Amino acid sequence: MKIFDNEKADIGIGTLIIFIAMILVAAVAAVVLIYSTGVLQQKATLAAKDAPAKVTSNIVVETVIGDRVNSSVPGLQPGIQSLLIRIKPEVGTASMDVRQIVISIISSDGNEILRYSNNTQTANTFSAIPVRDEDRSFSPDIPVINSGDLVDLVFYTLNYTNPILIPKQTISLSINQERGASINLEITAPNSFGINRYVALYP
Repeated sequence: MKIFDNEKADIGIGTLIIFIAMILVAAVAAVVLIYSTGVLQQKATLAAKDAPAKVTSNIVVETVIGDRVNSSVPGLQPGIQSLLIRIKPEVGTASMDVRQIVISIISSDGNEILRYSNNTQTANTFSAIPVRDEDRSFSPDIPVINSGDLVDLVFYTLNYTNPILIPKQTISLSINQERGASINLEITAPNSFGINRYVALYP
């Protein structure tokens, strides 16, 4: 066996520069990895919190009732001037702010977007009336509903000569909540409203 005795080594400012450069590169790489890990962890935490909320946050439409408010006024087109949508949160749903709900109405007359307001006489708005609110979480200024609550969403047409629904007409309703899937309903008015003021439209 032959043993080599190598006692030579590189010394000087060049070697020092290379050594420092390697340390700097390793430090930069470590900082990038730590930052990327932190960002990914934050995103994963937010996704973990948001995903269950999207799955569990949902509302159920109990009924949709049409109100022929001024059906007895002579000269007005017979039709439904007001819609009442009764909703309730699904079991296990977190608290829901009604102000974040947006209702879209699609009909032959076009598309209309409705948002919450205390004033039912404001265009493109709907109001909310609590039907069951045992924990008293709902108020007109802060309309929050929880699991077990029942709320009526109500909106009117501002022009009674042009009702929301006339006999045989079909409209599409889309109730979009802050989290969870939107609810899409197709409402078709009966052939005749008869003499009744209130007309059941759904289910």
